[in-house]
Amino acid sequence: MKIVIFGGSGRMGRIFAKIFKEAGQEVIIVDLNEEEGKEMEKNLGVKYTKDNLIVSEADFVIISVPINVTTSLIEQIGPLVKDGSLVSDLTSIKSEAVKALDKWINKKAEIISIHPMFGPRVLDVSGQVFILCPVRTGISKFNWLNFIENFFLERKVKVVISTSEEHDRIMAVIQGLTHFLYITAGWTFKKLDFNVKKSRKLSSPIYELMLDIIGRILGQDPHLYAHIQMDNPLAKEVREKFIECVMKLNEVINAKDEKEFVEIMDSAARHFLEINSAMSRSDKVISVLSAELEFLKKNTGKEIFLKHIYSKEIHFGNLLALDGENLILEKNGKKEKLKIANVVILKDQDEILERKKEFFGIVKKDFSLLIDKDMGEKIIVEILNSQKFTKEIEEVKIKEVYFDKKFGSKKSVCYGISFINKDIKEKIEETIKFLGRIGKLRK
Repeated sequence: MKIVIFGGSGRMGRIFAKIFKEAGQEVIIVDLNEEEGKEMEKNLGVKYTKDNLIVSEADFVIISVPINVTTSLIEQIGPLVKDGSLVSDLTSIKSEAVKALDKWINKKAEIISIHPMFGPRVLDVSGQVFILCPVRTGISKFNWLNFIENFFLERKVKVVISTSEEHDRIMAVIQGLTHFLYITAGWTFKKLDFNVKKSRKLSSPIYELMLDIIGRILGQDPHLYAHIQMDNPLAKEVREKFIECVMKLNEVINAKDEKEFVEIMDSAARHFLEINSAMSRSDKVISVLSAELEFLKKNTGKEIFLKHIYSKEIHFGNLLALDGENLILEKNGKKEKLKIANVVILKDQDEILERKKEFFGIVKKDFSLLIDKDMGEKIIVEILNSQKFTKEIEEVKIKEVYFDKKFGSKKSVCYGISFINKDIKEKIEETIKFLGRIGKLRK
């Protein structure tokens, strides 16, 4: 299948290019940014072109360009789309894009508008929500809607089917109101000249979480967020209702009308319905954040492994110190400072062992041991394998079992052990002591 992604070197376009390339599809990206396109061609193995006419060869066309140029691009390429193909846009607001798609796209092609409900900083789409808005389906012999839905489901994505009208109505709250709330809060901090960083030292877990969400929103593309607010005609009504509620609540507070305040809060809680579930989910988030910090505190002075969530680079060493924001690792006498928010703790022992193998390498040693003939030689392999994490053993295998009259009631077993090449002298000494308690080592 040939997939053409317009705006493929953009942040969201890259995610889709990677997903489909990893699925074995032929991916071609069309982008004005030649430098980024060539970089993706080299690193991701996709093809790059500036030529919009490539759309006529595509089985599946994905439009991942800024909202303000989506309509004009659709008008340019729409008539060139081949019969039986599929066209999808990734816009956050569907009304205008869907009108343009239906008007300009070849009438013998299908249209499914897609809204990935996550930002481009997301590293893994599993667990994320994809909204599919079928606009024109059932034309091609190929069942495109079934293909797209199953493709995402196979990647552990939550798929929701909606109409473009329902989508924009709900997005007026999910995106319009949410972004408006957090941008307003951030702007209020600015107007108050409020020291956000200092306030974190006095914060509750919920306040800390709220600050991170505000920061996440403020760190996004302001042009995109402006279009989300201004291009969805339903968002205005939502904002006006919110402002009305804010002004009313402010009046109640200024009047010190506790009774009405309680009535407002109670009525909102009754409408919310999922109070207990919300409590549980937020408790879980707080628990995860607290557990991470607690783990780091308990392992101060010990060796830990961390993975950077953006670069994917592995950092390890002895944890020297930490505060609420940063930690310091020491490795080979060198210190490294990392932001706690940018790393995840590696706790999977198999992965840690694999990382140690990559960094330190492997040393192989043979040990010949005399044991009773009746003793199963595999028992020792099992015992050593059960200690592979503490002894940093990569592999244990039986290389030879040798019988000889001079051994009497014994047999000689040669064990080949592969160690992580770190503190190797101590590991060999410990292994010799361990094997010496079971049998007699041969030189």
